[in-house]
Amino acid sequence: MSVYVHKTKQRLRVRSAFIRTNRQAVETLLEQLQQIEAVKHIKHQLHAGSVAITFDDKDISCEDLLGILESHGWLEQDQPRSFIENAAIVGTKTLVKGIAGIALSRLVGPSFSRVILNA
Repeated sequence: MSVYVHKTKQRLRVRSAFIRTNRQAVETLLEQLQQIEAVKHIKHQLHAGSVAITFDDKDISCEDLLGILESHGWLEQDQPRSFIENAAIVGTKTLVKGIAGIALSRLVGPSFSRVILNA
């Protein structure tokens, strides 16, 4: 999941995998944010990994709030596997399956090993 940030003058919305997978850390920070007078409303959607914060921009800026969230790891991105990593994983699985098939056919015979591998 990539990080999504939407900023307006008085509202900040962040969606990330960190919010979805670190429930306790997120709830702890949300409780602390609610203690700030400038924060008017917080909407947390756990399963979507989303938090929307409505605030008074005269008392706190959007960049300040975003800095707080970033310092707590909310904007960290999961790095998807690269093409080479995926190719290595698939290639390794194919190689292991082939070696297992050869060993099995030598051990129990070719027709019986086909039945086992196709099951």
